[in-house]
Amino acid sequence: MTVRRILTAALPIVLVLGGLLPAVPAHADDAFSRCEGGDAADFTLRAVLDGEDARGVGVGTIRPGDVVASQTDAFSFLRIDWWGTTKDPDGDEGRLAGAGWPAPLLAPYVLMVRARTTVTNRPARLDDGHTRSTGWRVAGSDSPCYTYLGSRSGRLQFQVNDPQRGDNGGTENITVFVYRNP
Repeated sequence: MTVRRILTAALPIVLVLGGLLPAVPAHADDAFSRCEGGDAADFTLRAVLDGEDARGVGVGTIRPGDVVASQTDAFSFLRIDWWGTTKDPDGDEGRLAGAGWPAPLLAPYVLMVRARTTVTNRPARLDDGHTRSTGWRVAGSDSPCYTYLGSRSGRLQFQVNDPQRGDNGGTENITVFVYRNP
């Protein structure tokens, strides 16, 4: 009986104190946190970007809310002209491409990614935690984590930021890590 009295008296105190204590953040185990933490992905997708293909390469399928990040291997390079000048997937880091380039605010020759819906091929947003955009985003050799914000399933499209892709060669071997939200 004394135990019951103690528990009955302690219950209101525990409830009040419990409301004052900070809760564990809701995002502690979400896909974006797992991606940024370098945890194992739920699954991977692979693609090879052929430098001679001006269309780029598509990779899919991803679902709304999926978080994606990509990496290239050590053998990925792109020939950017007929004379044999090569660039790695990070392109000319530290520079902006400027007017006349597919993505003027990204580095020249950088590997880029954007999302498209699978049914209508319309642009879909990627969110890096700071910016939401349907435009080209940096992928490079080790991309940031992006959340796919499409309303339907989608795919990723990779391309190189080069206004004259007809003289390109080489390949970039891309692995996409996909993290699913529970």
